[in-house]
Amino acid sequence: MTQTHIELIKVWFIFSFSLGCWTCLNLLISRRGDRQVKNTILIFIILLLAPPLNAYLGLVNSQPTHWIATLAHKLTWCYGPIMVALIRHILLRPIGRLSYLLQALPFALFFMHDLLHLKIISLPVMVTLLFVHIFSYLGYAIYLLKAERLRLLKLTTQFKNTSYYWLIYLVGSLSFIMLVDVGVFTSLLRGQFPSFTALAAIASLVAIFVNTIALFSLYQPDVFFHEIKPQEEPKPETKPHLRSIELSPEAARQLDEQLQELVKNHKPHLDEDISLPKLASLLGVTSHQLSELLNIHKNTSFYDFLNDLRYQESLNFLATNENELTIADIAYRSGFNNRNSFYKVFKEKTGLTPSQYKKYQTTSN
Repeated sequence: MTQTHIELIKVWFIFSFSLGCWTCLNLLISRRGDRQVKNTILIFIILLLAPPLNAYLGLVNSQPTHWIATLAHKLTWCYGPIMVALIRHILLRPIGRLSYLLQALPFALFFMHDLLHLKIISLPVMVTLLFVHIFSYLGYAIYLLKAERLRLLKLTTQFKNTSYYWLIYLVGSLSFIMLVDVGVFTSLLRGQFPSFTALAAIASLVAIFVNTIALFSLYQPDVFFHEIKPQEEPKPETKPHLRSIELSPEAARQLDEQLQELVKNHKPHLDEDISLPKLASLLGVTSHQLSELLNIHKNTSFYDFLNDLRYQESLNFLATNENELTIADIAYRSGFNNRNSFYKVFKEKTGLTPSQYKKYQTTSN
């Protein structure tokens, strides 16, 4: 390798590291977006700073910096937990801090094991454990995405260019990195040693891709997407011809209290698979009884009932100053089928568009 090639490789690593630092700075100072999502991405990008930094220091120093090299070599233990955390953010089911800490334990233990030169666990055993770790997380990720395929389908078709849509690309990059690492460690077990420079260059390329996607998730440029044509909204259900009135005023009141309690604790309007029969089964009543409660006693339809709950959910997001969520993000998190239905319901309820309402709230505060 000539000196010119070495200098070009150094520039590549410096660029990768600098872009990562710039992305971290943007995530830290920007008020846009969900704070938990940004923190997860921030952790991911900080960890990805290690490989290009370690590769650069390896080219300029005769001896690598031990703790940075150890960190760069143990990142594989972090990728699975971060991937699952991102998927749960996509599905609007974020995990708590305790779960984060517990899932970070394998990384912490093996990092300290190598950092302190303990040599308690042999390389074959460590690689075997790592493979179990990787494929367990990949399997769990597939299970989560399959179980919530309706929400994922809605996100990829109706809510492109939301911050949650861009997270899908980060999940894909993590899957790619994990599979590459499987190949690398398999080669090591066979006594084959891949090129350090080539691996570092690939890691830097992935880091650049991740940084770019992270910035897209934060600022959500419209240049990549065409406006989605409005889809025909499902028509509100018509009031059925009830064969008989089954609920007395007292029974209707009790069922309404049960319904409000269910809405408060479980938020069925956020369920992609919610239907009248499913909601009725959650309440332990028949579909006919629930229809009677909504149509006769509450003078609404199932469709309007759900949209009113979603509207109330969106008001909570619009009234909160902690996160500067975009209108598309709010529509997705509130459970609406698409942005068109969100705008339509919001206009009917307030006489304003969501953007106008948000601007009014900002100026009045």
